[in-house]
Amino acid sequence: MRSSALALTGSSLLVLAGCAASPAEAFTLGDPEACEGVTVMVNYGILSSDRDVTCVEFSDSSAVATDVLRFAGITTEGTDTYGDQVVCRVNGLPSEDEAFVVEGEGPHRESCADMPPAFAYWALWVKSDGDAEWSYAEEGVATLPLEPGMSVGLAFSTGGETPIPSDP
Repeated sequence: MRSSALALTGSSLLVLAGCAASPAEAFTLGDPEACEGVTVMVNYGILSSDRDVTCVEFSDSSAVATDVLRFAGITTEGTDTYGDQVVCRVNGLPSEDEAFVVEGEGPHRESCADMPPAFAYWALWVKSDGDAEWSYAEEGVATLPLEPGMSVGLAFSTGGETPIPSDP
């Protein structure tokens, strides 16, 4: 009797697990100018003149930053030591194969083995709403909860004053 109950419970869990919506099904892209979800911004700094601005809307009350970024088309890579809690690369930048130069430093190639150097790293920023100031995130992308109305941003910092995601 006990094994039948366990088997029934196990099969019920499998059925329920199959019904859960995947993150991709829960997200939609919105208008960045009138975002009702989370505004996602990427400022590549010296790595590229491009900037990404996207709006990700979702029906749940919150979502984890990695899922929001992924749906926005932003790929991140963590480090060997710290995993996804430390962002080492965004959309393949900085490239592992190409050295880049920060004023006052020698050429640097980012291996993503450990913590990036203080003179060249991705800063993770959040805004609680459209009127708030950007502030450093207190968690990494793997655990940072985001709610509709918030903004999340990544900005490549090259020492000195760290740019905010909305800087030109």
